[in-house]
Amino acid sequence: MNLNYTRVLHFLTVVKYMNMNKAAKELYITQPALSFSISRLEKELGLSLFYRDKNKLVLSKEAEILLPRFEQFRKAHDVLVSEASGLVRPMDNHVNVSFSGSAFFFPVFHISNFFLNQFGDLQVRLSYVDVKQATAMLLANQTDFALSFYPILHPLISTENIMSEPIGLVLSENHPLARQGSVTVQELETVPLHGLTVHHNFRKLCDQICQTIDIHLKYVTEDDYTAYYKRMLTPDQAGFLSTRENYEQNLRTRSNYVFLPIEHADMRRDVGISYVTSGKMQYKYKDLVEYIKAQFPRQSTYVSRISQIINQEFFEE
Repeated sequence: MNLNYTRVLHFLTVVKYMNMNKAAKELYITQPALSFSISRLEKELGLSLFYRDKNKLVLSKEAEILLPRFEQFRKAHDVLVSEASGLVRPMDNHVNVSFSGSAFFFPVFHISNFFLNQFGDLQVRLSYVDVKQATAMLLANQTDFALSFYPILHPLISTENIMSEPIGLVLSENHPLARQGSVTVQELETVPLHGLTVHHNFRKLCDQICQTIDIHLKYVTEDDYTAYYKRMLTPDQAGFLSTRENYEQNLRTRSNYVFLPIEHADMRRDVGISYVTSGKMQYKYKDLVEYIKAQFPRQSTYVSRISQIINQEFFEE
């Protein structure tokens, strides 16, 4: 028997969602292609992995027994690829760092020459990727460290927190709740919200946090960045979720808004630096990691000030 890694990954993704449409969407393949892949895996194994009960996808008893082995197979494959890549990669004075966050932050870091280029003779190569790409690049040893505004979650990857930004409710100063110093979870659920569309990372993060603490938000509009920020020009009875830094730099002085922390809810955006746990880069470049942890918050404030200037020009269009 010769198991195909891709088919095993497809199987585990289906198990994650127990929904073929959602699994196919995450894998960036069509549902028929995913179904065919699962069928091929079942043929290789000689048993059924799923069955349907009233249109509900159910894991077979055999698949339940084999599931831990499939997960071990995937982890072993990822470790093998990571270590093999490390053996063939030339060692030099270059360190690769990926960045996942605001698309605006990345070019501004380059405009300001970024603090990494000031770290001795070490040459730091930066790349802008999304969280999924950053995870894959770490596992394939294509990047040494990943800076991310959003969680990188994988059993083989460790993350050290660099900074945390509280997320709160931004309201017009004329809103009935605006005179309060904070809002409760119950009050937050009653406020209509302007939001980004679901594919934006900040929206995903807010939705994940709210799902974890059982908050049900009420969005009245969902826009891409341009329309979203233009809505901020005219305060109404709907609010926004925002980090405090974004509020202080872009909203506080422009449109008569207030920022209200959310009581008894751990709503924040953590910025972290990630690396492969079993690797050696975090030890070899320990001083660089500590330097990044110390300097990144200062750079974030600097970039936010530039963002404020650019947004002022944008808002006046």
